[in-house]
Amino acid sequence: MGKEKRIKVIMDCDPGHDDAIALLLASRADNIQILGVTAVQGNSGVEYTARNARRILDYAGATDIQVYKGCPRPMMRDQYRLTGIAIHGEDGLGGPYIPEPVTPIKEEHAVNFIINTLRASREKVTLVPTGPLTNIAAAFILAPDIKEKIERIIIMGGAVRMEGNINSSNEFNFFLDPEAAKIVLNSGCRIYINTLDVTMKAEFKREDVERLRAQGDKLSVITAELMDFFGKGHEDLFNFFTIPVHDAVCVGVLIDEKLVEYDFVWGDISIKDELTAGELVADIWHLTDKQPNCYISRKIDTQKFINMICDHMKKPYVSKYI
Repeated sequence: MGKEKRIKVIMDCDPGHDDAIALLLASRADNIQILGVTAVQGNSGVEYTARNARRILDYAGATDIQVYKGCPRPMMRDQYRLTGIAIHGEDGLGGPYIPEPVTPIKEEHAVNFIINTLRASREKVTLVPTGPLTNIAAAFILAPDIKEKIERIIIMGGAVRMEGNINSSNEFNFFLDPEAAKIVLNSGCRIYINTLDVTMKAEFKREDVERLRAQGDKLSVITAELMDFFGKGHEDLFNFFTIPVHDAVCVGVLIDEKLVEYDFVWGDISIKDELTAGELVADIWHLTDKQPNCYISRKIDTQKFINMICDHMKKPYVSKYI
């Protein structure tokens, strides 16, 4: 019997608690092969996000997955326009003790890694960006030919049917680098966007966290502790307790394609108006003659998502390169 064919992915992220949980989930998914992890500025500076990605992977025993440091600032915006410190802590991954990484950072720049990996791959690769899209957009500018090697891009970003988490129109990832988001959305690739409309419903409640903690294994406990900090950050900043594990939804839909329902619509990113720069604008009612170019999330099975994370954290790590 042959081995199950795995989905080849590049994880592009800015850990961040929900990015960290996304990495843990991907590391335990039997049907995913992580070709590499690229870090970008976002929830914290890129020095921190690259360090955090390595801390998480080392803690998970996934020391054969390499991390590449990427762009330290947005393409055309102020480097310090906004960070996620208020929610994620000073270094982007506050809360539980996670040892310093042992696996060294790779010398190759993240953008070059994306380009070289896609060009060399015999199979198409899925990109999973869960932070600002700076690394992906930069790769498209430098090497537009790599788009032919992309199976799909599964993004966490934007808000369509509800308000943003920055202001009434903006979600964090697209707000940080609107120009990059516009480049990626108009790339011609097959794009799935998991918006706040759905990821805010990918929510762990206190009893779900306790269920995870009670499993007692190493990853279940650290995931619960990450959620503790993440939930308290929301409570302190927004005055209500919630743990929306936004970024892990992008991995979840690779594990189970029925987790999220999507609408195929036209979408684009506002960049010229400073009041709305970064807003995802979508023709969700199909009222214009604009041709659909992306799949935008509409509905998630929250209980399936919670069960998925709880079940996968109990699994041992098995190298994806054997």
